[in-house]
Amino acid sequence: MIELLRRALGDLASLRARYALVGGHAVSVRTEPRFTRGLDLAVAVTNDREAEALVTALGSRGYRIVAIVEQEATGRLATVRLEHGSAPGVMVDLLFATAGIEAEVVDGATTVSLAPELALPVASVGHLLALKVLSIDDRTRPQDRLDVAALLRTATTDDLRIARHALSTIHDRGCDRGRDLPTWFERLQRELTP
Repeated sequence: MIELLRRALGDLASLRARYALVGGHAVSVRTEPRFTRGLDLAVAVTNDREAEALVTALGSRGYRIVAIVEQEATGRLATVRLEHGSAPGVMVDLLFATAGIEAEVVDGATTVSLAPELALPVASVGHLLALKVLSIDDRTRPQDRLDVAALLRTATTDDLRIARHALSTIHDRGCDRGRDLPTWFERLQRELTP
């Protein structure tokens, strides 16, 4: 996994992409280690044309498209799932407009050293909370609830403020999937905070 991460980060850097680690690996960095089989990266792009150009360029570097998801409410390219020939079965998800706050996630990330000569931008606890609240579904994604609980245990007052603001922005940009995310977040805080 580390080698694929090195490759993906090197490829994105060579293409001058702005990105941050999100998903399970980012939660592991910010809380406690847990197993996850893929890489999730928020990528800041100005439009779908820029996202498509990046995916095409990655294709010339050995990645193949496994799936494409469109953000239905906004009509934007939300996520592209890629696989690299060097790591069959390990997916690299590029999140372009899944939550509508990808640029803010990238801007708010801090660089963390994960291994010798491997430092990368990792999403903040606040932004990770917002992304996890958006994606939580107890029937199909039970790990998200556990991730929210772990993030809440480490969250500062500022992290909670960032999460609330991000959830409001997700709503304002029409990416909330028809859910009242701020209310859902407050309920999760009551349920999951000791």
